[in-house]
Amino acid sequence: MAGEGYVLLLGPMSIVELLSLRGKYEPLEVYRRALEGRAEGVELLRQALENGSVRKIVYLGVDGALPRLLGQDHIIDLYGSLPRLRCPRCGRKWWLEEGTVCPNCGIKGERDSWETPRSRLLSEAVYELTTAEIVAVHGLGEPPIALGAVLAISVSRFTRVMFLEPVPRQLQGLGLEEPGKKLLEMLQELVSG
Repeated sequence: MAGEGYVLLLGPMSIVELLSLRGKYEPLEVYRRALEGRAEGVELLRQALENGSVRKIVYLGVDGALPRLLGQDHIIDLYGSLPRLRCPRCGRKWWLEEGTVCPNCGIKGERDSWETPRSRLLSEAVYELTTAEIVAVHGLGEPPIALGAVLAISVSRFTRVMFLEPVPRQLQGLGLEEPGKKLLEMLQELVSG
């Protein structure tokens, strides 16, 4: 039985669109731009989370912008965040602009990002993607084959999987939908009900 609400599977290009940026940006530049002010897309996403139409976001970027702007509660940040630091002694996490030393221990922090997802986060992401009523996918570029397998499982479990961009060639034929909507259009519909 599929769960209520959308699960968004967002990639690095999603935050660029949500912030109304143009062109390519390095992750730390996206983070800095995100802190300068909130764009309409981020506010729409916040409202969709608050009204329950979006229940979870699985995020594949490392820029840290979404967790910083929206909090960690509804975001599975698979690869961590470059601008977030973690204390190797006590495990506390904080943002780079707060300094490089742990406020609790005085120990120099380490980057809270990694090249492969941690198993707990990956398990949580697979659960959300395979139990959602609808998964909306945006900003991934060419997704890894393993992700294609998870999306195929989702479809086989009666989850609607919608790509808000053209379905990548290697995922065509899996029953994934292309509704012809943009990310911001979909969020506007979810917020306005």
